[in-house]
Amino acid sequence: MESRKQPIGFLVKQINNVFEKELNGRLRTIGVTSSQCAVLDYLFHTNKEEVSQRDVERNLNLKNPTVTGILKRLDEKGYILCVPNEEDKRKKNIYLTEKAYDIQRRMEADRKKLDKRLTMGMTKKEVAAVTRALEKMLYNIADP
Repeated sequence: MESRKQPIGFLVKQINNVFEKELNGRLRTIGVTSSQCAVLDYLFHTNKEEVSQRDVERNLNLKNPTVTGILKRLDEKGYILCVPNEEDKRKKNIYLTEKAYDIQRRMEADRKKLDKRLTMGMTKKEVAAVTRALEKMLYNIADP
């Protein structure tokens, strides 16, 4: 790769592009995309009892049409159920299915392998510092 000083945003974007391509390649065998994996991961690890589409949008910094498409495909594949909210029938609550739990371990293992590659040659302190810096950058740029 050509060595030149790049704006940090472009560097983050390049890392994301490579990461997403690699993750999609690994996840293809279980039939999900990296975007679908991110939504499932949020659902697996949230402590909310009822999760709405808006929760997914906020927590993953995604727009409504993007999340609508991802949820539709996850529902069609049988990984989630979208159930009308009791108090507001216009809203839907999202629930994981057994099928989603069946692939959870594999998805997490694939993602961890890529994380390990990303941080190869780095100390635990360096990884922690990069993580803090990236979290700060996300906070600085994300919508409130």
